[in-house]
Amino acid sequence: MPDERLRVSIQRDYIAAVGLAVYCFASLEWNAVWCCERIKPGSIEGLEDRTAGRVADTLVSLVKQLDTTDDQTELHKAAADFRGLVATRNNLVHAKPATAFDGSQGLFRHGDHWTIDEMEQAADAFTRCSLKLNSALHDFLPSFGRSD
Repeated sequence: MPDERLRVSIQRDYIAAVGLAVYCFASLEWNAVWCCERIKPGSIEGLEDRTAGRVADTLVSLVKQLDTTDDQTELHKAAADFRGLVATRNNLVHAKPATAFDGSQGLFRHGDHWTIDEMEQAADAFTRCSLKLNSALHDFLPSFGRSD
């Protein structure tokens, strides 16, 4: 029978918030991977199948090796922000489905119910960090790793 997924009792706006937050984090993570690749060509090979935490640790380590400039300082802040956001992502992605006190279905982590507002806030934080890394990738890091 097609459409079995529609038997899951969950509000569409809730699922939309989950999906958008997860997508925003995926975009953030790949901006981090590409920053690593730009700083140290070939590093993508070891990162594409790694955890977000490993990607964050690698980015923080690589950024520390750059000369200290205003751009490096901003990139270091963004890398540290990404490292902190990994825990937020993990709390969302590893949450368990359950019934809230009001009878609605949702995701819970350590007894805390993920609300739509919290997921939207997380998606905004993921996107803010992603935009910082993307800016560094295109404005500050384009010359790294090139031998032209």
